[in-house]
Amino acid sequence: MISLIKKSNKIFISNNSLNLLSRFSTTTNNTTTTTTTTTTKNNDNEIIKSNKFINIYRSNLFIPFQNDQKIGSDMLESQLLMQKGGLIRRLSAGTYSTLPLAQKVMENIIKIIDEEMEKVGGQKMSMPKMLPRELWERTGRWDSAGDDLIKLKDRKGEEYCLAPTHEEVITTIVANESLANSCFPLKLYQIGEKYRDEVRPRFGLLRGREFTMKDMYSFDTSKQGAEITYYQVKQAYHNILERLELPYACVEADSGNIGGNMSHEFQVLANVGEDSLIYCKNCNYHANIEKAKGLPSSSTTNDIKQLKKQKLNLKKQINNNNNNNNNNNNNNNNENVHFDKEDKEIKEIEDKIKNIKNNKLSIMKITTLPSNSDKETEEIAFIINRATDSFNHYSVKPNYNDIKQTQVLSPEEYKKYRTIIENNNKKDKTLSFEQLIPHRLFIDGSVELKDIGSDNSGSNIKSINKLLKKLLKRDLNQQDQLIQSMDYGQNFREAIKGDLCIQTHCDSKSLLDTKRGIEVGHIFYLGTKYSSKLGANYTGPGQQKIPLEMGCFGIGVSRLLATIVETFSKEESGFVWPQQVAPYQIIIVPKHLKSQLSLAESISQQLQTEIPSLKSRVIIEDRSKTHFGQKVLESKFLGVPYFLVIDNKSNVDQTSEDSKVDSFKVEYKSETPTLIPNQLDLINYFKNKFNF
Repeated sequence: MISLIKKSNKIFISNNSLNLLSRFSTTTNNTTTTTTTTTTKNNDNEIIKSNKFINIYRSNLFIPFQNDQKIGSDMLESQLLMQKGGLIRRLSAGTYSTLPLAQKVMENIIKIIDEEMEKVGGQKMSMPKMLPRELWERTGRWDSAGDDLIKLKDRKGEEYCLAPTHEEVITTIVANESLANSCFPLKLYQIGEKYRDEVRPRFGLLRGREFTMKDMYSFDTSKQGAEITYYQVKQAYHNILERLELPYACVEADSGNIGGNMSHEFQVLANVGEDSLIYCKNCNYHANIEKAKGLPSSSTTNDIKQLKKQKLNLKKQINNNNNNNNNNNNNNNNENVHFDKEDKEIKEIEDKIKNIKNNKLSIMKITTLPSNSDKETEEIAFIINRATDSFNHYSVKPNYNDIKQTQVLSPEEYKKYRTIIENNNKKDKTLSFEQLIPHRLFIDGSVELKDIGSDNSGSNIKSINKLLKKLLKRDLNQQDQLIQSMDYGQNFREAIKGDLCIQTHCDSKSLLDTKRGIEVGHIFYLGTKYSSKLGANYTGPGQQKIPLEMGCFGIGVSRLLATIVETFSKEESGFVWPQQVAPYQIIIVPKHLKSQLSLAESISQQLQTEIPSLKSRVIIEDRSKTHFGQKVLESKFLGVPYFLVIDNKSNVDQTSEDSKVDSFKVEYKSETPTLIPNQLDLINYFKNKFNF
């Protein structure tokens, strides 16, 4: 039996146990994992024992390759690679196990995140994953979150949800504590599992029902302080992605169901990304398609004069072709030959001209929940765009405060909604639908003034009546409140490639372009949306309780893992890891296992002893039943940055077999291999590489 004595925060092992410990080893497949220790004696004649390193053998690692794995529908190459290379295993739709190799990468990602969060004053904690319904009802999100929320009941019938995010929980924690103003700004974060009932989970860890995420929540006593915190954490996110060596863009974004009036996404640029990004090459403006703004250019306007000219030229071309064919077919009763292709092109041009002359109507129902009230209110927004443009429903949201939910309605849905409201109005039958439900009219700035009337006279009434008469069940007039309060000139169209950049600091001739992105981070300035409802206050002048200004900052850890694989790795060559997140740093492959295994162990021990950052990050390839070529292929497939082969060469002074000496070849990723003649130079090589 081993006796342990704790003194002064050190573990002492009695002399009687030393012999047993010195023989300690773990044997697997005739391969020994040895723990090397050092011992010293203190005045009590007891022995202090401390671990210095541990040799890690490839034969002991659980990295189950699946070489016969085939790519399926809704499977990216990166997902196939992660399953083939022993990183993940699918349990059900949207749920995956991360195996040891993937777990090591995620732990290294988490280490980077922790370091950057600590730099901005973040304090790490943990919160429950099963959240009570009553808490989410207090903020109105139990219903507004919709079907994305995974709900469940306990044996008593109490309802819960599996946490997709933790605003309610963290705000309640802060609200229930008596915190001095000196505690603020307060930044609390956690890293753990989140849950979302995706309609169509796909692409492995990129879009799952269960995922690992870092979420931070900040509390400040002023808007100015909250904005400072926002930009501090935003910079920390830049630092994280730069350390991960990922190509990314920080883009303006919509706040979605979480809320707030300022939001940015961090998008890793990738062709397989699900998000559309608009950007300007000239001023580096980036925005999610939901928030992007641009003006129609000559290439996206489809000017009527240009279209009419195209139509005229096309008709001339058809007539010329028909005349030529008539001359060539005099023996066939001079039949005209019609060209379907040209006729189709003319029809398309005529449709474009018709659409440009016309406008189209979009309808939105806006539900708001003021922070100082428990009562929801509903409003209707009419939006008029050019028929050739797509309506961007996110663009209406800045015109309303405290939005809880938005819904785009078809004309039929609007009529049904109207009927329901009118039937439910039993108190005052004299009130019209528009008096019961406020209506607002928005007209996009790209709709030509002549189409709506710049002076509110005549043509605007005619154009708007055409779109609204059937819905409103009446004709509009000049004095109508809807006309008097209409908002003309904002941008309600979806920006597209070729639009003009409208940023004030940009050249007005710069055109917008598009990219695809994978969203890996999202940050929000929440204001008092949650603190006011849940009572998270600070003490203001005169002991007044004032709601704290909040921020929310999320970054997907498991999604970052999948994104790194998607960005850098290839199925044919294997994984490529950024230096700071690689699961291991060096893999040692002895070409002649029997004679060189002990040398590999010695090198591993020396590297870990002299370069502390390499502790537990060196693998020895010791498999005896795998031929050397297969070892090389699999070792490189793992993506360990430094690949070290121990070989031997003949001593130039002697010719016998015994005269061969060991030599070393080091490959770093795809760089040209480096030949190193002896072990001393090898250790110095790695010391230089790891700045030690």
